[in-house]
Amino acid sequence: MMETAVLSLIWLFLYGYCIEGTGAIQKGRGRRIVAGLISLLILALSFWIPLWTVWLLEGVTAVLFVLFFDEEPFRQQWKRAAAPALLFSCLTAAAAAFGSGSLLPVVNGIVCLALFLLLAHKRGYLRAGNAAAVGAVYVLLSAFPALLCVGEPPDAAGLWVTPEMRRLLLWGTLLVEVLLFFALEGTLFSWQKGFERSAERFQQDVLTHQYEEIRTIYTNMRGWRHDYHNHLQVIKAQLALGETEQLQRYLDELEQDLDRVDSWIKSGNLMADAILNSKLSLAQQKKIAVNCKARLPENLPVEDVDLCVILGNLLDNALAAYEQIPEEGRFLRVYLAVNGRQLYMSIQNSAKEELNFNERNYITQKRGSHGFGMKRVSAVVEKYGGFLNLANEPGIFAAEVTLPLPE
Repeated sequence: MMETAVLSLIWLFLYGYCIEGTGAIQKGRGRRIVAGLISLLILALSFWIPLWTVWLLEGVTAVLFVLFFDEEPFRQQWKRAAAPALLFSCLTAAAAAFGSGSLLPVVNGIVCLALFLLLAHKRGYLRAGNAAAVGAVYVLLSAFPALLCVGEPPDAAGLWVTPEMRRLLLWGTLLVEVLLFFALEGTLFSWQKGFERSAERFQQDVLTHQYEEIRTIYTNMRGWRHDYHNHLQVIKAQLALGETEQLQRYLDELEQDLDRVDSWIKSGNLMADAILNSKLSLAQQKKIAVNCKARLPENLPVEDVDLCVILGNLLDNALAAYEQIPEEGRFLRVYLAVNGRQLYMSIQNSAKEELNFNERNYITQKRGSHGFGMKRVSAVVEKYGGFLNLANEPGIFAAEVTLPLPE
């Protein structure tokens, strides 16, 4: 009975940790304390009612906790609270039916593995190979106590230990299974936090870069407007003197200067215009033939930061590809539009005929970047449940992004 009670406490702690780790529970120590006390009281009922019934009640408590305090939609979250409790109840019922203490490491291993896979899936680190490897380790740990035989060693084969030693090894196996869970989960948690910090720094760098380009464009525009009155005085003077040929040349020069500060694209969306015009201005400086069509609504259900990450990185990759291409072969095609309930972006640019490994995998040559820009693009697209298609062929790069838009 003691083993079952202690193991149930361990499961209760792992269960609560999993619910916290896979959801977006609102902050507040009070509600967590109350939920924990209710769970402990329910667990105390195991002295009078079957343990599998206790875990069904724990599942109901967790589902109510998620319903009232989780910030994400309940219809998407209740399963992560109910499914583990249903698993626990089935496992405890099976263990009670067989009535063997050697099954406790097996049951505990299944619980630890299931909760670990649930957390790994939520954090986006679940891979079939990794899951199989972790599962194999838990199978070996769980099977070890079952190989032990209690008593004096006869002539038969087997691992013979005393009852005290077997009990010690049993608890040692349970402890190793729990420690393995926290070691693996801690590693995934550290990876996630490290990625989030790197993503935040990268996002800040992208925004700083984008805003610097935008500021440069509008600084040039303000400078031209500042000289507006001086230009008018020169034009009036040349008209008064009848210098029509000189006036024509002067107006031609002004027109060229105005083209440099005028917006390339007026798509209808302010952030998209800011990003496109800043990048296309750089393309003009690189002698790139640009063909850009963009028609967007004024308000997009996509955050400005995310739009900046996607467009900024794809265009930066396109512009970086021109350093080793002759001017006569440089082109950039950009197309943005909302088709139905989808935001569609297409960027194509000229490239070398023969690509190295980094270029084929969209890895920048800049030190410390190592393709992180495309990882951020992929993460943002995944955030919106969209689709990212990257293709490279001799002479051309192509990137397509489709983001579903809510009703």
